[in-house]
Order: sequence, then C-alpha cells, then structure tokens
Amino acid sequence: MRKHIGLIFILFGFISPILLWMINPAGAEDIILFHQGEFSNQHDVQSYAEIAQELRLTSKVVDHTFINKRDSFLDKDGHRKFKVLILPGGEPGRWFEQVTGKGINCQGVNNILSFIESGGSVIAICICAPSLFSTYHEWLNPNLKEAQNGEWDKINRSPGYFKRFCGIDAFKGTLRGPQESNRPYPKTRFLPIKMNSENEIVRESKLPPVIYQLVVGGGSILPDEGQPLDVVGWFPNGTAAIGIVPYGKGRIIMSNPHPNITGERAWKWIPKGVLGAHARRWGWTEKMIAEGLKLIQTEGDPDGPEPDWALSKAMLAYAYKKASE
Repeated sequence: MRKHIGLIFILFGFISPILLWMINPAGAEDIILFHQGEFSNQHDVQSYAEIAQELRLTSKVVDHTFINKRDSFLDKDGHRKFKVLILPGGEPGRWFEQVTGKGINCQGVNNILSFIESGGSVIAICICAPSLFSTYHEWLNPNLKEAQNGEWDKINRSPGYFKRFCGIDAFKGTLRGPQESNRPYPKTRFLPIKMNSENEIVRESKLPPVIYQLVVGGGSILPDEGQPLDVVGWFPNGTAAIGIVPYGKGRIIMSNPHPNITGERAWKWIPKGVLGAHARRWGWTEKMIAEGLKLIQTEGDPDGPEPDWALSKAMLAYAYKKASE
C-alpha cells in the first residue's frame, strides 16, 4: 500500500507541472498592465505589478501595439489569453492613435471590450481610465489651456474616450470629478472612503468600514437609470468612488482613488509628480503648490498604508477569480 501511495505522489509530482503548463502555458501572463509611456501613471503600473507578485500571479507590461492586436487577447477559438487588464491613471486622451498618430485605435478598443465581454476583468484607475468606458466625462475644473490662462471657474463635459473616438461606451453613465475637496485639480488628499460591507470584495477580505485613500482627479461614478453598478465604496459626498460594472460575462472595476499608491511611493510621487511639474503644467503657481503640499503633509494618511494595500490586493484577487470562473 505504501509503495502505491509513493508511486502516486511521484506520478503527481511529474504530472502537476504539465497540468500547470496546460492551465497557464509558457509565455502566458495572468495580468496585463497597460503603460503608454509619459502619458500613463507609472506608479499605478509598478504597484500593481508588485501586488500581482504578492498574489503569485504573473504580469506583463504592454503598450498600444499589444492592445491593437486581436490575437493579444483571444486565440483563434475565441479563448482569452489572460485574466486581468489594468488601465492606469494618466492622460488617456493621449493614448489614442487619432491624437498622437501612434496609440490605441478602434480595433484596440474593440479588443478590450471583446475581452471583457468574454469574461475578462479590467481594473481602471483614477477618473482617467474609468472615463474611457463612460458615456460622458464631466470635468469640474478648467481644461489644461484654461487653467494655464488662470480661468479656474469652468465645467467641461465631453463624451467618454471610447465614445469620443470610436462611438462605443460600456458604462451608461457619467464620470464626474474632481471631488469638491480636491478642486482645483491636481489638489491631492487622502479622503475617507466608506466601504460597502455588502460588496463581495469588502466582505470576503474583511476590510475596515472606512479606508483613507489617495485621491487626485477622483471622479464620482454616476450610472444612468438602469445601468447596474455594484458599489465597493463611497466618497464623503455619498457618490460612488469605487464600483464594479458588469459588461457581458466580464466586469470593469472602476477605482477612482489610488489605494495602490501607498506609503513611501505616495510621498515620493506627490511632491515630484502630481504636485510638482504636473501642477505647474496645469497653471498652478508656486504659492498654490506650497499650499497644496502643506495641506496633504498636515493631514497625512490617517490610517496608514496597510488598509489601502489590502484593498488593492483584494480588488486584483477578485478580478482574477471572476475571470477564472
């Protein structure tokens, strides 16, 4: 009997690597991280690569050339080649071929939506990436040119980026930001996001009832009537900050705060990036920058980085699990 048991273990040890290869063949990644150079937030990309590693998932960083090829997403039989696509914050208006001459085209947009429709998961970060999918994007702040001219009292409304460039939307609703507390953009704060105890991500990961999360553009997710939205957490004004949008067999996780940018990474990014050169591009004076830095340094991150990181891991674990079902 012992010999038989030993033989079984030997056979399993030989076969299990083959089974794992069949599930995740050589060269296939679990997570795809989109990064379009200077126009996307490298901290979102780097932090989620680290989170994937902690979850023992493989990841790969790609640009528009990957997105524009259908066979990057699906094989000839229509089976998905990976589980989760992560779209970072940044300047999504500059991710498109129609703007830069070298970016995502409408085939790429269709590839993303086909991937989700077939059961894939997307995590879209900041107001930037979620507004790719929305019908409308409302910017309660001047646009870049207006800000540089000192015109601060402006509201700009435009179609979501997929709709603007390719006539397609996946979320019937509006992304509206920045939050009242974070105007003018890019004012940056850790806001208390009330977590929805009935949401699967929050419930299964036993997350605290409130998590202070880094918010910059921070758009509210406002669904049209009839548009499903599973809220993960709310901004202080009661609008949805993080939510799950079903699309076909898959889902889009819209995370308007940056819970994945925590601790030392956050404190490096804020003065050098969002409240540094980026703020100057948006027309901020040195006095405004000094006041913005003082505000976030004074308030800090009241509950520290651990709950934020736990939430980010929980979102990725959920996205992967659902795409694997």
